[in-house]
Amino acid sequence: MARKRIQRSDLFRILWRSFLIQGSWSFQGMLGLGFCYCTLPIARRLFKEQEKQQNFLQRHLQFFNLHPYFSSWCLGAVARLEEEALHKQWSDQRPIELFKDRLMGPLGLIGDELFWNGIKPASAAMGVGLSLLFGAFAIPIFLVVYNVPHFYVRIKGLLLSYEKGFDIVSSVSVRRFQKWFSLAKRIGLLMTGFCVAVAAFRSGQSSLANGIAFFLSIPVSVLLMRRQKSIAFAAFVAIGLALVIGIFFANFMIVP
Repeated sequence: MARKRIQRSDLFRILWRSFLIQGSWSFQGMLGLGFCYCTLPIARRLFKEQEKQQNFLQRHLQFFNLHPYFSSWCLGAVARLEEEALHKQWSDQRPIELFKDRLMGPLGLIGDELFWNGIKPASAAMGVGLSLLFGAFAIPIFLVVYNVPHFYVRIKGLLLSYEKGFDIVSSVSVRRFQKWFSLAKRIGLLMTGFCVAVAAFRSGQSSLANGIAFFLSIPVSVLLMRRQKSIAFAAFVAIGLALVIGIFFANFMIVP
């Protein structure tokens, strides 16, 4: 059987569809239906018969869940493996299903740690700090800073995994990404410090009451966090303290 090679245009269609992989999220299949939607260009390229396309899509309609930004790391590899299975006439596609299952854990952990615990908080803190200084101009800066690594991960993952196939497993080791986890968290701490510094400056510049409320809220929040209280509870107490200070100044002191 002649090999029907997947083209660059097909990879572009897969990449574009990967941005919509969460559009049909469900508790039963998680990203399963979205993953199946992303594989449509593969089915159409490799199979001309409708029945074979249906069988292909049915196999990729099962439970699937990992970080959405890293979905392309699995999609590219699946495209390569399905292509090889057709060319070499594999009698069983079970290895592809097992491959998908074993990628979910590492890619989910890497994505959560890198983006949800690193890049996203760092970008958000930077955006808040810049918004206090420059207003709405901070929005496009935040979007660019956050989406540059986001787009890079999607594109790089798709091309690399299509090139490597099964061998992509060696590139998704948590240990290989450890330095990026650490870097993202350091940048996050730096941006948080920047945000706090700008907020302190603006609060003190606004009025004495705002400055006092801000500086007293910080140690209270830190103390509550060290006592393993939730972020929501710490924020609630800090806001309550700020309101009490504001009422005190408004009723008993002349606020400059």
